[in-house]
Amino acid sequence: MKTNLTCETCEQELCAYLDGALHPAIARALESHIESCVRCGARLEAYRVISSRLAELPEIAAPAWIESRVLDSITGRARARRFWSRGFAAAAALSFAATVGLIAHLPELARQWGLAEPATWPVLALRTALDGIVSVAKRLALDVTFYEPLARQLWLAVSALGTLPRAALLTLRTTEAQLMVVVAVTLGVALYLALRPSRTRTREGGIGHACLSL
Repeated sequence: MKTNLTCETCEQELCAYLDGALHPAIARALESHIESCVRCGARLEAYRVISSRLAELPEIAAPAWIESRVLDSITGRARARRFWSRGFAAAAALSFAATVGLIAHLPELARQWGLAEPATWPVLALRTALDGIVSVAKRLALDVTFYEPLARQLWLAVSALGTLPRAALLTLRTTEAQLMVVVAVTLGVALYLALRPSRTRTREGGIGHACLSL
């Protein structure tokens, strides 16, 4: 057994030494260290003073209900944990049994409900996903086909502004000219919104498509 204790180890055992709870061999090693260490000796003396003052305090009898309350608190939490663990285990077992039963009777249920055979469901799900992807791609292509000529004409119109003479630009700065431009743009947007449904109904370009592509 090591008798050269460190101060940290000695400090951890001082309270147990005062209570007489140490093994005699450990107590002797502790006493040997305290005799040669002023710091640990002073700490042991401080602990002795605290212990003597605590011993002088009057004892207060604990209420009669405290023991039952502490036991109920501890056992109640344990019972709650057991209840929830058993509840989760029972729910998992019921879920597993229900899943197995559903899989076993799935073909019969599918025939009763007029559904396809369960073996074909993965293929049907994949086919539905592919159909959705194709539909979205077609919709995007149709929108690009519809808006691309309009965007080109708008870009050409904006690019043409650079070729306007300075006098025309000065004219556009007047309040009357700006008001006419706002009215024209508003009428154009209203005409677009009114004629746009013809594209979705015909799918081949109705009156609205013909007007907007000019």
